[in-house]
Amino acid sequence: MKKLLIHTWTAYKCGEKYYLPYMHWVYLNEIQQYFSKIYIIIPVGNIKDTKDLILIEFTNVEILSVPFYSNYKGAIKTFFHYVKQYRNLPEIDVAYSRYPAPFGWLQKCYFNKKERIIHFVGDPIDAAKNNPNFSKTKKRMLTTLFTPENKLFEWACKGAKVYTNGFQITEMLKSKNIIATPLISSTLRENDFYFEQNKDFSGDPKLIYIGYLRTAKGVETIVKAFYKFLVIFPKASLSIVGEGEYELELKKLVKELNIEENVVFYRFIDDRERLNSLLRSHHLFCFGSLSEGSPRVILEAMANGLNVLSTPVGSLPSVFNDNEELIFADFNAVDEFSLQMKTLFDNVDLMNRLRLNAYNKVKDYTIENFIKKIFEQKNND
Repeated sequence: MKKLLIHTWTAYKCGEKYYLPYMHWVYLNEIQQYFSKIYIIIPVGNIKDTKDLILIEFTNVEILSVPFYSNYKGAIKTFFHYVKQYRNLPEIDVAYSRYPAPFGWLQKCYFNKKERIIHFVGDPIDAAKNNPNFSKTKKRMLTTLFTPENKLFEWACKGAKVYTNGFQITEMLKSKNIIATPLISSTLRENDFYFEQNKDFSGDPKLIYIGYLRTAKGVETIVKAFYKFLVIFPKASLSIVGEGEYELELKKLVKELNIEENVVFYRFIDDRERLNSLLRSHHLFCFGSLSEGSPRVILEAMANGLNVLSTPVGSLPSVFNDNEELIFADFNAVDEFSLQMKTLFDNVDLMNRLRLNAYNKVKDYTIENFIKKIFEQKNND
């Protein structure tokens, strides 16, 4: 079996033990089955509370740490720490990097003649350019900041096998003469699937959003649309699950609209059982994001039998059909989101048809199938 280098994610250390969030641990759990040894070059932060994390206890995994950082600006200071880890690496057979993880392009500098995989999971430049909530100055600043890294990753794609989360990034790379294979990212396992055949829609509507609380995620649109929806369904509720720099602004908006009794904010939830339980207690998942690759949370909602109202973002329009498995509404379109909320809850037959179609379609989008497409052919020795 071969030896793999992984350059991505963030780990946490408590005592002498290392931990990952569930979302990343579940990837590693699948990947480690294909290799005799895995080295992970990863920023590591020290913590005391590990309740929302999972211990890394795979015997074939070794952590190669660099100093912790919280954003790309902070990552710049750690560049030579990454270089040192690359220089000291034992012999490997396959190098795997994800963009936009900082400095993943170093794989081409040190392992150009090895099997190399570059996996584009997002496009920060596109997200910055097209965010209507950013000023021209901020757009220019973010684009300037990310451009050198982006160019280096494009350079590293030469001679590498390239994958993307979703079809939109594939087309962007194609315009730069980079051939990539689009994938539908998933962390779904067998026990994540649940469909309530006779779900009760007779009570008060329960809506939910899960994800980062950032301007580009469109959560403000969902809140404003929900405010209009309350005129028809005054006892409806909206759960907002996640954390981010826009959290205080969203809470301020909820207060200004005087809908605090209808909106519940949850902190970030990484416990999969708890998250699944929360999803299953709701009726409609709302997603208003501007830019995505392959939004996993949509698959998670569908796998738990929820209806989905979303922007046609990332891979979604290429995989799911409007009015067949989900309902689409445009980014920042408050009235359209509100109208679609009403349309769904006025038509229970439509809701049941959409969610059943969606549930059946996502059955093939499991973590096992996702990882197989990337690594199965790499383990020939």
